[in-house]
Amino acid sequence: MSVYQIYLEIDNQGWCMAHVPELLGCFTMENNRKKALAKLPEKIRDHISWLKKNGENMVGPRKIELEICEIHMGTCPRISGSKAAIFSFDLIPPSDKKIKQALKWMGYNRKELLAKTIKLSDEVLDWKPDKKVRSIRETLSHIANCDWWYLSRLKDWKELYTVPQEYPPGKIFEKLDIMRGLAIRIIRNIYLQDRYRVNIPEKYTSHKDEIWTAGKMLRRFLEHEREHIETIDKTLLGYKEE
Repeated sequence: MSVYQIYLEIDNQGWCMAHVPELLGCFTMENNRKKALAKLPEKIRDHISWLKKNGENMVGPRKIELEICEIHMGTCPRISGSKAAIFSFDLIPPSDKKIKQALKWMGYNRKELLAKTIKLSDEVLDWKPDKKVRSIRETLSHIANCDWWYLSRLKDWKELYTVPQEYPPGKIFEKLDIMRGLAIRIIRNIYLQDRYRVNIPEKYTSHKDEIWTAGKMLRRFLEHEREHIETIDKTLLGYKEE
């Protein structure tokens, strides 16, 4: 049996996001706590299988037990700009090994994202089932923007202002590449004092008390892109069924 420590955040509408820090980037998000926890064992197995496909030497558990270690009420980043929780494990300054692992897993995310999207036609990239959801092109732009934004949550790096802020829609893959290259350069060379930094950003936020650390930044990089890989899968399925 494998026991996984689970961290929950639950917003005022009851939406729950369950995080698995041992498998950084593995999570469920459902409209209530019971559903989020019920789907977590399958998500853990899928995440381990995904890591193994990318060359990680991991053994999948035969039986999974969940240990809830921390619950944060009032947050759940299910809508862009929503406040995200700061957990106790986010406060641990990431080691060189942790940073290397996070960058490698970010690379797996990006490889999968590009494999699903880079050969799509403009028609598919711009299709949407209704006006309330993003097209795939808009989702890709959002992912690129968030690379920049997550970096800015930890520190107002001068390097942030060396990249263009506007890209035409036709250059979406160039935008993804430029923003991710910036993120890799900053994260790979992050100084020790910045690993210990506890920051409350004042720019580009409506939450003046939201706490960020290097650990939380790395976690959200991984979770966010995995979330939108799933939304792109749903959009592609909807397009095929239309």
